[in-house]
Amino acid sequence: MSMKPQEMKEHTKGIFHLSLTPFDKNGNLDIPALKQSIRMVTENPLLENEDVVFLALGTTGEFYAMSEEENKKVIDVVTQEVNGKFPVVIGTGRAGTRNTIEISKYAQEAGADGLLVIPPYYTMPTTDGVIRHFESVAESVDIGITIYNNPAASKLWLPAPVIKRLSKVDNIIGLKENTNNPMAFLGMLQTIDEKDMAVFAGLGHFMYQFMCFHGCKGFVTEMLNYAPHLAVDLYHAGLEKDAAKVREVADKMNLFWNWVFRLAAKHSLIPSAVHPMNQLPNDMPYYQAANKAAAQLCGMPSGAARAPMENIPEEEIPELRQILKEMGCNVVA
Repeated sequence: MSMKPQEMKEHTKGIFHLSLTPFDKNGNLDIPALKQSIRMVTENPLLENEDVVFLALGTTGEFYAMSEEENKKVIDVVTQEVNGKFPVVIGTGRAGTRNTIEISKYAQEAGADGLLVIPPYYTMPTTDGVIRHFESVAESVDIGITIYNNPAASKLWLPAPVIKRLSKVDNIIGLKENTNNPMAFLGMLQTIDEKDMAVFAGLGHFMYQFMCFHGCKGFVTEMLNYAPHLAVDLYHAGLEKDAAKVREVADKMNLFWNWVFRLAAKHSLIPSAVHPMNQLPNDMPYYQAANKAAAQLCGMPSGAARAPMENIPEEEIPELRQILKEMGCNVVA
């Protein structure tokens, strides 16, 4: 049975597990592999009594590359396999309001505890249009909604006054904040009443390492798929406000991410449209593929990334294998 919105708000904290969506060698949705990957997380003794929330079908889950029927299959599998052990939040944001409502209702009926809804993308609605979008979705379901404030994916960044207004809607209870500006993130934490909304770091450890000292409730991470020890260590270091430990663990996580940045710089010259003058590399060209390759090396079936995203060139895998070992991961392949 799904959680009530206020119950879900209380559970909107900790380690937000970004679930991968496996595809087989023919590029088809691999349901047995999906089930196994979920069990490898839910049955991990390291996560007993930890604050963990499953996030499925966001950017990491490649929802955009799947048909709605495939998305519905993943929703069914994730909710059934997690089976109440951890809260489940499903990404249901679509470019249109009606489409978002339709898949959101499906997720609720399947047993999801919450929804992750990005602002409308492709188009550029007005402030009132965005607010009506979220209010309409909220009115259509009875479970808690987390706003996915991700300008890299939506072209929109909803500022603190807009988020504060939406936080007063009864079942809008969370904010996955993806700004890479620490002052903007801090302003959000200072503006939003934590009684209304739980705010967590959508850019993972990159922002949590700063914002854990200012009331941030947790962070998203792919690392429960291959480096769960680091995810747990970082969360607890943040809870304890142990700056030295936070830095130590974040630096270990960066061994992986710095490799991803180098890889993107080596193989892609296309800058982000969000910051078109910024020629620094970003992780997006290999984001899904890198995490899938890391998970595969650590024994989790994850398959390949779907087009148009590319997969990791075979000659790059030995360096990834060595980096994972340096991070203390259990490399088996």
